[in-house]
Amino acid sequence: MPDLDVSERDYTLIAKVQRRDDNEFTSEMISKLSRVVRDARAHPSLRFVRICAVGNVFCGGRERTGSSPEELRAEAERIVALNETLRASPLTIVAEVNGDAAGFGVGLVAASDIAVASTEARFWFPEILGGLAPTVVISWLAHTLSYKAAFDLVTTSEPIDAQRAASWGLITEAVPRNGLEARVNERIEGLAALSTPALREVKEFFAATRGMDPPSAATASINALTVSALRVGSERAR
Repeated sequence: MPDLDVSERDYTLIAKVQRRDDNEFTSEMISKLSRVVRDARAHPSLRFVRICAVGNVFCGGRERTGSSPEELRAEAERIVALNETLRASPLTIVAEVNGDAAGFGVGLVAASDIAVASTEARFWFPEILGGLAPTVVISWLAHTLSYKAAFDLVTTSEPIDAQRAASWGLITEAVPRNGLEARVNERIEGLAALSTPALREVKEFFAATRGMDPPSAATASINALTVSALRVGSERAR
């Protein structure tokens, strides 16, 4: 079986990680996930991307094989590109977190729109133990958690449990592992009952206003709401 198995079911693109016991990503897997999520936006029947894993670990991180400045830069660029692809995609990204997530794996969880995790899952950043300042992590973590929580996570490398991750906003919710798949199914089915264009517009507006201050985002919302309302009016007139 491929390390990253990609399939489609109904309106969902499923990306299943199944590599060794730790489900560590290679550079090729990172590029592949970026590509399939990017290409999926052109398929009108697809509405969701479901990232899941086989075994007891969601994702133990990523392989580091680069040594030259060019190789190291390319590795970082691939991670940033994937994070941006997940956040900017008009499809709703759903992470089904069956177990532990470390480093790059936590990034996958954070870049998802919905992350449902097993109560057994833990989340941590081990990079500093290898003498590495995880700047790619910090670039998004500082906007996800409070400064002190983010600083503590990257400097201590200590895991937090799923309940704390949920209270901090790193995941959406934590459920018992034997109910994880069913809960993710429920989440997707609930969203699938909503208007497809409206759900895409929600995702796109969140992405478009990430770097804006509140007054600028409010100004941008005027045009976005006008376009959305006109669309609804056109749909009702048909």
